[in-house]
Amino acid sequence: YNLHILICFNLLIILLIWRVSLFIIGALADRFLPYSPSFPYADAYLAISNFPRWFYSWGNFDGVHYLTIVIKSYFGIGLIQAFFPLYPILITLLTWIKFQPLLGALLISNLALAGFAGTWLVLIKKEFNQKIAWLSLIILLLFPSAFFMGAIYNESLFLLFVIQTFYWSKQKNWWLVALFTALATSTRLVGIFLVPALLLENWSIYSATLSVKNIRLWIRKEYINLSLIISGSLGLLLYMGYLQLVFKDALYFLHVQAEFGAGRQESLILWPQVAWRYLKIIVTYQPHNWKYFSIIQELAVSLFGLGGLILAIKKIRGSYLLFAFGAYFLPTLTGTFSSMPRYILVCFPLWIWLALILEKHRCWQIAWLLTSSFLLILNTILFIQGYWVS
Repeated sequence: YNLHILICFNLLIILLIWRVSLFIIGALADRFLPYSPSFPYADAYLAISNFPRWFYSWGNFDGVHYLTIVIKSYFGIGLIQAFFPLYPILITLLTWIKFQPLLGALLISNLALAGFAGTWLVLIKKEFNQKIAWLSLIILLLFPSAFFMGAIYNESLFLLFVIQTFYWSKQKNWWLVALFTALATSTRLVGIFLVPALLLENWSIYSATLSVKNIRLWIRKEYINLSLIISGSLGLLLYMGYLQLVFKDALYFLHVQAEFGAGRQESLILWPQVAWRYLKIIVTYQPHNWKYFSIIQELAVSLFGLGGLILAIKKIRGSYLLFAFGAYFLPTLTGTFSSMPRYILVCFPLWIWLALILEKHRCWQIAWLLTSSFLLILNTILFIQGYWVS
């Protein structure tokens, strides 16, 4: 009992230091870069909050779209249908008890991060050990795009639901697995990859031998649990039903992607084509400004993510990797690596794999954490000052 109290206290201290440090970096950002918001509605939905700019800038970029949904629902403006409903619904619920939308959104993101971190430590400690659990969490918190988990984005909320599904699958509580899967699929489209991942998890619990006979027995014995796992797709299906009813297009969240720009297309583009496109951009792009930096970072993170997931195949559970590969590849099918530094955060097997590698090499561990921390500081400054990061 005392050990659990100590772990909770240490986790709280680490998260508090992380959150306060990023606030301080944001507050000092004006000393390094001029404020130059490259996204719409900053004045309409952020400045009116009456908070200091360094504080309300945690709602930059996608944050204004979530706030638009809260204030005007999905009729507020175009493109916002690409953003799934659960996160803005939770923000709206807080406004009913007199929370200012921006403050409520930040509260949800940071509480969700705490919930995720606590569950992560329990899950990874049981599967590996306590040292890997803590190191993988630190690696994630110091990743160059980790600040998004404390901003008005749904990353931390989605991660909470994802890690809860796998936690409860280990407890064989498939009702809670279905609940958290449904919450995940109503938060992010890539949540749908939890369904095949959890089916694989259920199979791995049931049998280690793959055969037609075993599959039939598995379905016959586990059909209720399998049905519960599949029912987790209801979050996505309900949102699709809403879009069909209101906008006459169940896939409206996909069809608006091309309107966001950044090279996104409705037609499917394969990963090698996207990588080749980025290589050509890097060679020919002029001038070498902060946009050029973001392009290099998008490609570098994308290569790191794919390489890491491939190398993790023999070290990490198949169900974890099945979800992570789906979450990785789906965004790239729009023809761009734009936002990949942020999307990669939910590919959680990467952080376990990195911890397993770095735990054995102290010098590499220090070098990675220092480099990653520097890029986290730089990206936080860019984000707060309105420059595109991810």
